[in-house]
Amino acid sequence: MPGLARSGGLRRLSMFSRILLATDFSENARQAYAWAAELARVHGGTLVLVHALESDVVNPGTVYGGPFLPEGVDYQALLAEFKQSASGALEAAKGELEEKGAGQVETHLIDGGKAWRVIIDAAKELNCSIIVLATHGRGGLAHLLLGSTAERVVRGAHVPVLTVHEGDRMS
Repeated sequence: MPGLARSGGLRRLSMFSRILLATDFSENARQAYAWAAELARVHGGTLVLVHALESDVVNPGTVYGGPFLPEGVDYQALLAEFKQSASGALEAAKGELEEKGAGQVETHLIDGGKAWRVIIDAAKELNCSIIVLATHGRGGLAHLLLGSTAERVVRGAHVPVLTVHEGDRMS
């Protein structure tokens, strides 16, 4: 079963008119699509699909204070390709959600730093009443080194957060 943090129980589900679904396009994230689509369908809500584009991943000055990309690589062209790829993946995800009966789906590609912060800020700015996101379930050293986007969202969000774990499937 997915986890519903800060919900006050199922009674509040009818209040979910704008459902933010955060995606990184991973297989885990795609498992959360069915849950978000069902919330939108049942409650007549709008699904707000958000991808946090962490462009600093390809920024030449972000790795240990020095250049990450080999000399001669056009950073701006690489970033444009990165954005175009993410935009295409968002449109494909939108189509998949519509096929699942999600109804109205908005897409937002947001370049603004760390994914957890983008998700929390987007929920506020886009007037969302719940956040749905997958957890990768990393534990131990991987969790300590990489952190947990889902955990940070649950701790920092001003709205309920539905976390979908690997293997959580709609019946």
